[in-house]
Amino acid sequence: MSTNSLPLYADDSHLREFDAEVVKTGPRFVVLDRTAFYPESGGQPSDTGTLTYGSDPVKVFKVIRRGSEIFHYIEGDIPAGSRVHGAVDWGQRLWNMRRHSAEHLLTGLIESLGEPPKVFSDLESLEYQPSNLTEEQIRGVEHRFNEIVDEDAPVRVYYEERARIDASGDPRKTSFLQKIPRNVDRLRMVDIGSYASTFCFGTHVESTKEIGRLSELRLEDAKKGKKVIHFRLQPGPG
Repeated sequence: MSTNSLPLYADDSHLREFDAEVVKTGPRFVVLDRTAFYPESGGQPSDTGTLTYGSDPVKVFKVIRRGSEIFHYIEGDIPAGSRVHGAVDWGQRLWNMRRHSAEHLLTGLIESLGEPPKVFSDLESLEYQPSNLTEEQIRGVEHRFNEIVDEDAPVRVYYEERARIDASGDPRKTSFLQKIPRNVDRLRMVDIGSYASTFCFGTHVESTKEIGRLSELRLEDAKKGKKVIHFRLQPGPG
């Protein structure tokens, strides 16, 4: 029987601890009625942390979403019906959020140069094909990125009715919309100031200062006209 898992992380990316009930269990996994653990998706790794059952903390080492259920893979077993206290590994969550928001901001700045939609991205790189990006343009993007970080522009997460979204003239949004099931009527949007806006179900920081400045932005020429942009962030608050 399928059970819904309320994704607490979708409304509060900074939630570190929560209480929940185990509604489904199996060999080394549990499904909770509500969770702050982010499941692996869209190039963003899953959270890790602990679920405390009684007085014993059980390690959560991977989280995956399957339909409306979020599976927490654990180093042990917890019976169905148990009350648990979850604690997210905050250091890892914050590091992933910073890089995820950085990827969004870089995407927006690169697309403003007239580049086509990226063909791949993760928390350390973006790929474009075909691409005419130059080293001079990348240095300009790096400078602008760091300016926006110092500006401390807000990161806004909100929901929009699908029917109200105008993706005409934006091939990236059009392509993304086509991949989302038709029965999904409300889409989660993420705006980084006025510099980037897209659909996203991941976790994000609250402002660009929380992202932190770049320590590296490097352009790589790959095969068949592909360009890969590698990025790294300076260490930030833990």
